[in-house]
Amino acid sequence: MKIGNLGDVTGSAYLETGVRMHYFDAGEGSAALVLLHGFPQTSWQWRHVIEPFAKAGYRVIAPDYRGAGNSSRPRSDPGQPADLRGETELARGGYTKWEMAKDIHLLLHDHLGLTEPAFVLGLDIGSMVATAYAFRYRADIRALGYGEASQPGTSFYDRIKHSPTEWHFLFHQVLDLPEALVAGRERLYLQYFYDRLGARPTAVDTDAFVRAYEQPGAMRAGFDLYRAFDRDAEDIRAALGSGGKLEIPCLGLYGDASLSHRSAVEEVGHEIAEVVTVEGIAGAGHWMADENPEGLVKSVLRFDNKAT
Repeated sequence: MKIGNLGDVTGSAYLETGVRMHYFDAGEGSAALVLLHGFPQTSWQWRHVIEPFAKAGYRVIAPDYRGAGNSSRPRSDPGQPADLRGETELARGGYTKWEMAKDIHLLLHDHLGLTEPAFVLGLDIGSMVATAYAFRYRADIRALGYGEASQPGTSFYDRIKHSPTEWHFLFHQVLDLPEALVAGRERLYLQYFYDRLGARPTAVDTDAFVRAYEQPGAMRAGFDLYRAFDRDAEDIRAALGSGGKLEIPCLGLYGDASLSHRSAVEEVGHEIAEVVTVEGIAGAGHWMADENPEGLVKSVLRFDNKAT
């Protein structure tokens, strides 16, 4: 499949959760591959891999999750969001990954009409959303891809959440102050993460991501992702307690140059799943879809028995 312009394969869904969700949808068939981006990125993170995955036979669906990119940024407090649904009273919501997983499920099954279980792959915050999806909708997922995330609800997260490596976890959880300090300095702040966590930081499309997070409410929504971590941990522990570990095949990914996640992906995987395959992406740090998209595609196809 040849995609001349990613704008040709984009759309918006108006979900019953109140979220207006932007997404890319490329390729055909029942083998859906859902790509969930991280913070501070958007679905544009997947720009280099959408076409190769579609050519490999997947229907590739890459949304901006709630709060990011061209999707809406809901909040639970009073106020009237601007939305084409006009006078309709929209559902309120926050940024627990359990809630965000429901958005993805509604997009896939109510809006796009999927009838078969999907392969759901996420990195960074997207990994947490993908993991929540796998636990919440066990019958609607056939494989999980995760990585580059300190997954709440695991012992690894409990050890690392107060470490200097993850200093931003606590900072982002403070109310109001992060927004105040970063306002007007989004590029400076976000560039710190692109540079610090990347092996090839110039591969990251900083301009595109900064434009996205300069929009009103975007950084607030990004920080709210972290403010939900305690509840996220409770949700994952509860899911493990009630239904046990995931039994689907799971692919754990890390960038070879990633600072902390290189050693964590296998530990996290075995805490949440019975069957785990771990692969490193050569020449990549945290931003593997930007830094080595070819390596990422090869790893996924090999794992899913689509390699030629």
